[in-house]
Amino acid sequence: MLALLGVAAVWWVAEQGLTARDLWEVVDPPPEPCSEDDPTSSGCLTPTALRLHDAAVARFGEPGQGAPVRSITCWSEHAWNPSSDHPEGRACDFFPGPSGEFPAGEDLATGWAIAQWLREDAAELDVRYVIWQGRIWYHGSSDGSDGWGRPYGGGGVYDPQDATGGHFDHLHVSVGRS
Repeated sequence: MLALLGVAAVWWVAEQGLTARDLWEVVDPPPEPCSEDDPTSSGCLTPTALRLHDAAVARFGEPGQGAPVRSITCWSEHAWNPSSDHPEGRACDFFPGPSGEFPAGEDLATGWAIAQWLREDAAELDVRYVIWQGRIWYHGSSDGSDGWGRPYGGGGVYDPQDATGGHFDHLHVSVGRS
């Protein structure tokens, strides 16, 4: 019976003038294009990443000195990390304090407030994962027995003990491909 369905599907695809690639794009659509101007750089963002950026600004205000979020960076070449979502326009970094410093006090509390918001609104924002405070959380996953998300080891690229490499000074957020 399955073989008959397969033959029927192949016939239908051929009759419609579709190619195998056309059919594959229905099953596994191509990633969303990096088609929007990135307000944080001269690069581009996917529409989903731009919505994330805009939602964060709406929620926490324009970034700057004295604001809850000091800076936001999204697109970047990230030549040292070929698997990064930044060059694809699918990631943003939110800095609640100075870059390169381990946050404390209000900056740390703000970072956790951003992390909590990202988790609560992950489906609406199409968040794939968040890296913060040496931890990584994937949308749809549970926390480890030792706290929020799971330990982040740097992915073989970053020093997980470093303020920036371990994502202690910023929250990295990657969005989905759709």
